[in-house]
Amino acid sequence: MTCLFTKVFGERNTGATYLSKLIDKNFATDSLRGDFGVDRRVMRLVLQNYKPKERPFHSNRMQDEYHERILYSDFGWKHAAPPIDVIRAAPHAQSTLFVLITKHPVHFLTSLHARPENPLLDDTDISFDKFLIEEWPLAARDNLDMETLESPIELWNRKMQAYLRLIEIAENVIHIRYEDILSDFEDQMDRISEYIPKITAGYGNIRRSVKAKDNMRFEDYQRRYKFHKLKVDHKKRDLEYIYRKIDTETMDALGYREVM
Repeated sequence: MTCLFTKVFGERNTGATYLSKLIDKNFATDSLRGDFGVDRRVMRLVLQNYKPKERPFHSNRMQDEYHERILYSDFGWKHAAPPIDVIRAAPHAQSTLFVLITKHPVHFLTSLHARPENPLLDDTDISFDKFLIEEWPLAARDNLDMETLESPIELWNRKMQAYLRLIEIAENVIHIRYEDILSDFEDQMDRISEYIPKITAGYGNIRRSVKAKDNMRFEDYQRRYKFHKLKVDHKKRDLEYIYRKIDTETMDALGYREVM
């Protein structure tokens, strides 16, 4: 089926923004919103009405409210656990291509440690091994119906399990591993083209990082995210701890394996 709409879901630092831009660049589709869409200048002026120490709380509250605003039209925040009940009930879900992008859990945790992107965290300047055992506070827009998780490892488990539930119920859905975009760009774009029409015969990549603070190119990410480097770039004890805590069935279902 050719879909009219496209919705990308991906946790923080998994390439969701990059993939969304790739889709907009290469395909004829109506991309559903998933970012916090309030103008930064407007947000800054609104937050100035609160005391400085209160601003993080209200910023987070407003981001939750924006998620609620676009939940029924656009299925909410792109980093959320997909809202299964909303998707089941939405008439336009059958005309929507859901694209789920993931990273190997170790790649994900490494990226999340470098960029937590969580306004509820008290301390972001901690070592990787300590990060792995710290509680992870949740926002309402995470859509996991709890306030905290025992660790960021559990964040990967819960969000990926939600993705697998979406794969079970959605009519049009693709799971793409971020690492596969880097190694097989054309093949992954071809998979998307089975559901939404291409604009041109070929595909255009985005060579520079979509993160403003990164001075990296596509080739740099290709070198960084190779599975065999996991055991070189990480301490064995950290890998052992991660694999003990990761849900192995979920990992297998998404096409990942332990690399030690």
